[in-house]
Amino acid sequence: MARVAIGLLALTGFSSGQSSGCGRTPPQDKGKTSVVYITDQGVERLYRIHVPPGYNSAEPTPLVFSYHGWGSSAASDESYMGFTAVSDSHNFIIVYPEGMSDYNRETNNGWQSFNAMGSTTTLGNECTSRTTGYCYQSCAKRPQGCGRCDWTSCYDDAEFTETILDSIESDYCIDSKRIFATGYSNGGIMAYEAGYKLGHRFAAIAPGGGTPFVGHNNAPAVSRNGAVSVMDLHGTRDTTCPANTTTSADGWNYEPVDSVMKVWASAHGCSGSSTITKYDTAYDGDTKLWCVKFGNCANGVDFVRCSYDLAHHWLGYNKNGGTGAQLAWAFLSAHPKVSAAELNATKPSVSEQ
Repeated sequence: MARVAIGLLALTGFSSGQSSGCGRTPPQDKGKTSVVYITDQGVERLYRIHVPPGYNSAEPTPLVFSYHGWGSSAASDESYMGFTAVSDSHNFIIVYPEGMSDYNRETNNGWQSFNAMGSTTTLGNECTSRTTGYCYQSCAKRPQGCGRCDWTSCYDDAEFTETILDSIESDYCIDSKRIFATGYSNGGIMAYEAGYKLGHRFAAIAPGGGTPFVGHNNAPAVSRNGAVSVMDLHGTRDTTCPANTTTSADGWNYEPVDSVMKVWASAHGCSGSSTITKYDTAYDGDTKLWCVKFGNCANGVDFVRCSYDLAHHWLGYNKNGGTGAQLAWAFLSAHPKVSAAELNATKPSVSEQ
């Protein structure tokens, strides 16, 4: 296990194509998953990092963040999402951050969570009257205390993500145009948070089983930070975070997937953002998988929703190298960072629209 303390570094962004860690000996063993402890916002936190056996410090390597669900852990996420085998076969580094669990006590205790897309910013519409939130200590310490619809830790997990990213980029040869995020449930919402808050660093996201809360359907600052493509994966029988309706079975209000896709597509200048066309994948039909894309977007930019016949579960869950991990990687790897300048240069012409 390693411990690191690191501040936020000044970065050149995605234009360089590679990180400062190129040429350095990696601190973790190749072909293994290691646990790293890191200090962020005054507390010690952890993440798991899996470095593929084929990693070469002279070659810029893609990086994927995978966020666990509410009450889960980084270790459980590695087993649940199935990306480790895909990392080995496709030669990318996979990172599993662990959320904070400061619910009624200071140490992690099984209530791990990520602060994302309205989970601690109560406007009043994030939940129904039959729902009671969870007051984490980090939220109770705020001047306003806990809101009625708050249900995760209040630590800034976008900042936590960037602290991890800074550390990894200084230790490994990372392709800064191929930094991606995925996750399931609360982790899927966190993937949206990474795309929204850290759009200057993330190229694409593949959230599963989680969308922003009502009132928090925010797209990234595309004109400044460039494009962030999205593939959303959702079970058709999911009632915990339903894909097609707002209110969950337990009374939380989420944005429907179509609404999120339209907002993000529109923010990226896609014409006809409400127009839906079939998006073919190599996994169509697996668990009744069916994908569609929204709008006519610039080259290299897509907003896709995928549906499959499960309840609140990742596609191919608990299988190393399962269909969900394979599908997500196929999408992510095909969508490297498109800068704002590149986005404007490749927007569909008037005749194409």
